[in-house]
Amino acid sequence: MRINFSKIPCVIYGEEAENVYIYVHGLYGKKENAEDFSKIAEKKGFQVLSFDLPGHGERKKNPDQPEEMPPFSKAVDDIQAVYEEAASQWKNIYLYAVSLGAYFSLVALQGCDIKKTLLVSPVMNMKNLIERIMKSVNITPEILKERKNVPEYNFSWDYYKFVLENEITDWNSPTEILYPEHDNLILLDEAEEFAKKFSCGLTILPNSEHHIEDEECLKFLRAWEEEKIF
Repeated sequence: MRINFSKIPCVIYGEEAENVYIYVHGLYGKKENAEDFSKIAEKKGFQVLSFDLPGHGERKKNPDQPEEMPPFSKAVDDIQAVYEEAASQWKNIYLYAVSLGAYFSLVALQGCDIKKTLLVSPVMNMKNLIERIMKSVNITPEILKERKNVPEYNFSWDYYKFVLENEITDWNSPTEILYPEHDNLILLDEAEEFAKKFSCGLTILPNSEHHIEDEECLKFLRAWEEEKIF
């Protein structure tokens, strides 16, 4: 079923239930990415509520152009709005978030009542990621502040400033992390540090990069989802 929450295009999978997973896609994704997970969730008695982040899916300004990095504050506001709407309609809220969507969700939903969280290829330390990219292209925070934007690398001073001002300090949802063995964006040390700090389960996905595309890796992902969904 397609619906709008606060003018945000959403899709709801599954028959009416008390439990719902909010699905937050990553960069270059769209709400329909939740479909494969929803097939598992429905069998377990969940509905799945997925939505388009700013600049993605139905919210792209130009359908013929690639997706844009969403403004961090807007993405966080949208996730909070979807959560509040979901909390008014479902008894129990769960979270499934991918890559950049995981970072936005972790910032947006700190302190919220989330029964279980599944994070796939999650960006957990955005500050470190931005600083690694800056270092690789010889850009200091001072240069970034002066230039304002570095469009060829999809980041800006506003993004960096937002990250510095919005640390993830309060995450109480029971959480499982699936970390690709050959993730080229997120360091294993960062995943392990986050898992230790917030008492999360951490599973390594063998032979996979950040974007999970290989057939065997997708089978592993589906099996992990089925095992960890409750």
